[in-house]
Amino acid sequence: MSLASLVSRFIYGLPTSYDDQGVTEGQYEPIPQPPTIPLLGNTPQIDKILPYQSFRLLWKQYGEIIILQLPGRKIILANSHRLALEVLDESRFHKAVGGGLKELRGLVGDGLFTAYHGEPNWAIARESTSTNIQGKANGTRLLDRILTPAFSPANIKGMFGDMIDIASQLVLKWERYGPEYRINPAEDFTRLAFDTVSLCTMGYRVNSYYNDAIHPFVTAMGNYLLEAQRRTRLPELVKSMTSSAQWDADGATMNEVVTKGIGKQRGDLLDLMLNGKDPQTGETLSEENIRFQLLTFLIAGHETTSGMLSFITYELLKKPSAYARVREEVDTVLQGKPVQPEHLSKLPYIVAVMRESLRLHPPATIIGVTSPQDTVVLGKYFIQMNTVVTLQIAQIHRDPDVYGEDAEEFRPERMLDGKFEALPPKAWIPFGNGARACIGRAFAWQEAIIAIATLFQRFDFVLADSEYDLRLKQTLTIKPDEFYIHAIPRSGVAPMVLGAQQPVPKSLSPLASNTAPEHAEGRVGLNVLYGSNTGSSEAFAQRIASAAASKGFNARISTLDTASGHLSTTEPTVIVTASFEGQPADNAGRFVEELTLLTGSELNDVSYAVFGCGNRDWALTYQRIPRLIDEAMEKREAKRLLERGEGDASGADFFDSFDLWEEKLWKTLVEVYDTQPSEVAVEETLDIHVSGKGTERAMSLRQPDAALEKVVANYALTKDSAQEKRHIEFQLPENMTYSAGDYLAILPTNPAASVKRALQRFNLSEEATITINSSGSTTLPTGRPVELRQILSGYVELAQPASKRNIETLIDAAMGETKENLKKLAEQYKESIVEPRVSVLDLLYKYPDLEISLGTFITMLPAMRVRQYSISSSPLWNPTHATLTVSVISSPSLSGSGERFIGVASNFLANLKPGDMVQMMVRPSATAFSLPVDVSTPIVLFCAGTGLAPMRGFIQERALQIASGRKEIGKILLFFGCRDPRKDYLYGDTDLKEWVEIGAVDIRPAFSRASEKSEGCRYVQDRVLHDADDVRALFRQKAKFFTCGGTAVAAGIREACITLLEKGLDSREDAIEAFKRLQKERYATDIFG
Repeated sequence: MSLASLVSRFIYGLPTSYDDQGVTEGQYEPIPQPPTIPLLGNTPQIDKILPYQSFRLLWKQYGEIIILQLPGRKIILANSHRLALEVLDESRFHKAVGGGLKELRGLVGDGLFTAYHGEPNWAIARESTSTNIQGKANGTRLLDRILTPAFSPANIKGMFGDMIDIASQLVLKWERYGPEYRINPAEDFTRLAFDTVSLCTMGYRVNSYYNDAIHPFVTAMGNYLLEAQRRTRLPELVKSMTSSAQWDADGATMNEVVTKGIGKQRGDLLDLMLNGKDPQTGETLSEENIRFQLLTFLIAGHETTSGMLSFITYELLKKPSAYARVREEVDTVLQGKPVQPEHLSKLPYIVAVMRESLRLHPPATIIGVTSPQDTVVLGKYFIQMNTVVTLQIAQIHRDPDVYGEDAEEFRPERMLDGKFEALPPKAWIPFGNGARACIGRAFAWQEAIIAIATLFQRFDFVLADSEYDLRLKQTLTIKPDEFYIHAIPRSGVAPMVLGAQQPVPKSLSPLASNTAPEHAEGRVGLNVLYGSNTGSSEAFAQRIASAAASKGFNARISTLDTASGHLSTTEPTVIVTASFEGQPADNAGRFVEELTLLTGSELNDVSYAVFGCGNRDWALTYQRIPRLIDEAMEKREAKRLLERGEGDASGADFFDSFDLWEEKLWKTLVEVYDTQPSEVAVEETLDIHVSGKGTERAMSLRQPDAALEKVVANYALTKDSAQEKRHIEFQLPENMTYSAGDYLAILPTNPAASVKRALQRFNLSEEATITINSSGSTTLPTGRPVELRQILSGYVELAQPASKRNIETLIDAAMGETKENLKKLAEQYKESIVEPRVSVLDLLYKYPDLEISLGTFITMLPAMRVRQYSISSSPLWNPTHATLTVSVISSPSLSGSGERFIGVASNFLANLKPGDMVQMMVRPSATAFSLPVDVSTPIVLFCAGTGLAPMRGFIQERALQIASGRKEIGKILLFFGCRDPRKDYLYGDTDLKEWVEIGAVDIRPAFSRASEKSEGCRYVQDRVLHDADDVRALFRQKAKFFTCGGTAVAAGIREACITLLEKGLDSREDAIEAFKRLQKERYATDIFG
């Protein structure tokens, strides 16, 4: 046993000695194993496309060690750092070549990472004072003695020029393609890494950047790796009967590249392999082995580096503060000059980013080892000799015992200021372990630093899809899937070659750059920027953009992050954004971060206006981000065009407040920029021609990350007269994953009755088609025939209360008594329109003499928004399915129309049948609203009604962990409010009952209409106060607290918690401050309504 292993076992409280002789399996605890299926074993539990994700879920459910039965063999998954300390002890375990690596031997033979332990080209026996685990003389690696000098610091430094050469080709490509081009970074980083490895190892130029197509070697390699992975699941008999024609052809393609490289040899790594001799034995590498090694370098050297760079790009774009620090470090160190060798040691934050990215996303996901004799790990688990143990590197890298409760977060600071060096042994192993660790680590490290420094010096990056969340694809390594970015050349940076740089398009327009105003048809350019998660800010921004043409402006609309570093100095900028628990929207984080880092008068030529969306129920953080943007821009000497507007989503005048602010905005803009508004009706921007019979359909209006999948089940949870609540199960689109607590965003359609009502008002058939032509920005399909029913069903909101602007449009079109009545409605807008939820369509029916065009009507309607619902399941239950728990809104209309008010999304969901297809996407919840990484942490849940949804996912996850045999699962205390246990006690007779019986949850209900059955408590806050001692006990045990429900529920629980905290403190004020601290540390909320 090594000294490191001995010390670490002592730290973890494990036995510091063991007897490997005579151990028998019956003496020890069984290793946890999922249920098996005859003949197939555990194979069905491993996803064929993304096994990495299956192993992650198994880890969550079964813990640090798992045994799986596969056809003809068993494997053990090791998922913790303390296990890594044991199985990476080279005196007990050695590398195991199996699975996909074994299949690769047909191509690369005994190359560096596929050689069997002790294979001649890997180890040549020699006498030594120490013996290995087989009792034979220790092997000194022939390859080490020949190849290690090639990867010495001096030689790696000598490759700097070639690495810069290839990185410059990537820069040139992105400059020439321009900022509108959707870049797949995984593909271009694959070209970068492949060309670099080829040039530096063989002196062979592949010239990948001079062809749009991926190089044949890379295509063949991708096919070969996928086939290798597929073959690992096949029995030998089936494998022998499988056609190998394509497999052989791909191998031949790769060998052809190596043959060309060998033919162009020069004094580099290839020369060392061809002419180098073992200084101790005089032996040389065989021609066959040289070919194997070159193939190994080309495959391993480019596949892992391209994955690392892709993950770094993703994480930096999702972490604005880290992105800003990288750019600041590059600018400070490089001072506008190309990166030089002396710069590499002066970029500590980039190195920290690389280490942290490799911690979370090691491209090679496992290390396989085996023991040549029976052994025991952790003092209690028996491992039979020659059983393969696969260390799940990502799980080891996320061990909370090493990295803390935030182990799942990307935080480069954990790798700075000596923290990386202080990590315990085997806690960071992305390059492998011991004698079989990656020989090219220094090569990849230098290549990556050069690429990051060069690219961040020359470009600003934004996500092509601001809503994108990480999806993975897997061969033998993992990479981001469907990940696209835009690269925007930075202001003041000269292009790589003369004429290469393209002008920055206005849709990504230039923090401040001199862009000339764009006068399309005599109009002034206008930049409309939004930061939005739920769609409200985006909808307001779209309204501004849609109205711009009629005000004499040519609007361009985009997210705030898209404009980060590129605010126009010649055109007005209008910003509509929101706060989410005091944080910026997902598509505004980088803009806010970079804005706060400005220190001078960088924005002195920028003119701007800000409207903020918020919710006063979050009193501590209400309007924080809009206020921050407004004040920071003014501080940096930007010109404020008018006072910041505020909209409170919790109030009845949310839309009215925007209407009033927008009116002031246009008045100011028209005056300042001297434009000529058109004389057309207030909202008349669409010209629509009715035609056709409904035989053609246009593509639906969809969110970029949405995908279609089907409904699996849909049934009612409530009985009798209780408000209808339903359980809906969905099959998830391929490669779409989630965690307990996340959201499922649904793109609904309007109720058929509402669509029919609109068609009837305009005397149009359900089969009518229209062609839309717009002079301004619109979310509607333009320039082609589209079914009108489709527009009314899926593109616009029919039920949203009419805005003041809508009413003004109707007043302009009205005459006589109708005109006067509409004016009265406008004067009493809140009481007459907002509170009774009167829509534009309601007004058109109320006043049948109103005559407006179909174009005006559709222009008045806001775009259809996605609706987010908390997922009510855990992926441990089924990683490919997710469930929702939904309250169906249907009540008599308050508008006096005689129609029922029907919630658009909830009724869309309620009417779905199994097999129906739905547009959906997973949206992550706030980081705080997720289960603790440490499964032993207790949790306290407060909720009412369908606020149970995310709590059900949390409880289901821990119940499955308990059912899997895990002993350390923390207590769950659930406070749940509903009306009557016989009518709307959701899941009370099914899941919750089962989970109570196995000890997964302790439920404290509150029945508002049957309080005698809940200890006299009517509401959740009453039950919290009634069971105060139990809440305090878990508080002292460092429990994490979660609240989900409407604003009234959240407010009541807040007051109850403050009351509990007040006991033992001097005053209520002290209790309020204590609650604020709790909110920051371990109290998370998800409030709706």
